[in-house]
Amino acid sequence: MDCPGSVSVSASKAVLSFSKSIVVDVSETVGLPDLVKNAYRTGGASIPIVILVDPALEKIYGRFDHPAMKSQKYGDIFKEVKSSISKAQNAGTFATGGKAPVIVKVEAGKMEAWKSSAGTEIKAKLISVEDDTIYIFETEAGKTLRATAAQLSKESVAKARSTAGLK
Repeated sequence: MDCPGSVSVSASKAVLSFSKSIVVDVSETVGLPDLVKNAYRTGGASIPIVILVDPALEKIYGRFDHPAMKSQKYGDIFKEVKSSISKAQNAGTFATGGKAPVIVKVEAGKMEAWKSSAGTEIKAKLISVEDDTIYIFETEAGKTLRATAAQLSKESVAKARSTAGLK
């Protein structure tokens, strides 16, 4: 028998690459916002259910129940939703529940080495900076990566800020 708990933990880790993960106990569904409550109700009886919404709780980007996640191929399962969220963020239409994000596009970005705070290095070009705190890169393979200043080395943050024309 498959263990739903292992699916939910693995799914949470996969979702964290592009979203925040919140675990809700079944007994707490009464307190959920209406958008999420409705998505949960229509999600079927299989637990866990992963519902991906924007922070403003205005749009559901995807809903996945245990049978849909059973293969644990989360790169494939969440690919379309991740792409939709990324497009909405880049277009400035991803509702954050607050003011619209300030996005500084980087036109002169070039492929170069960037280092994480853990010392891992990637080759990518900086394509934008969001709200002066999120750095968005595109790898040679065309994959979009988002990183906070805490996830990057101090040198990479300084280089990214300089490349984006930020002080």
